[in-house]
Amino acid sequence: MKYDYEKFFEDKLTELVKENYILDVGGGEPFQKGMAKYRKIFYGKNYKTLDSSPEYKADIVGDIHALLMADGSVGAIICKSVLEHLEDPQKAAKEIYRVLRPGGKALVYTHFIYPYHARNGVYKDFFRFTEDGMRYLFRDFGEIEIKKEGGYFRAIFFFMPGQALLKPIWEPLAYFLDKLFGTEKRSTTCGFYLYAVK
Repeated sequence: MKYDYEKFFEDKLTELVKENYILDVGGGEPFQKGMAKYRKIFYGKNYKTLDSSPEYKADIVGDIHALLMADGSVGAIICKSVLEHLEDPQKAAKEIYRVLRPGGKALVYTHFIYPYHARNGVYKDFFRFTEDGMRYLFRDFGEIEIKKEGGYFRAIFFFMPGQALLKPIWEPLAYFLDKLFGTEKRSTTCGFYLYAVK
């Protein structure tokens, strides 16, 4: 089963790969963080990852708060599960905007209702974002689309002991229950996908 939020992410990825230079900020080693299954669509593209920690073996070691790229030099940016770990997410959003070319695209994911998940000595866990917060962070962009990652049931199952191991069982159940009760129409969700065009 393909969930609607997965489809949103995949549809927007197909827009990003129309660009030649794609930067995955906070992506670690190329095609980590669930990106391996999309490797084929990046064939022939200048796809680079950037991460602040050398241990993640990114193509570029750098800081999203002060990207080394020139203004308007990047075609597309992926920023997946990064904003909550940053000391200054507003500065990071402005850097994403700065380095994108006019018409450049950003695909961002971050958490809302989700467990604390820092990694000792590598990164901290500072923030959670509402839809209003996401729209504010990326307010400089000309076009913004946001998709919730499920509703109440998906959010609550992330707090269950052993959730990672049991995910193949609870994930389809949560999706069914969120659709059945229309919980995505309310404010509770575990996270947001944001697609923005400069």
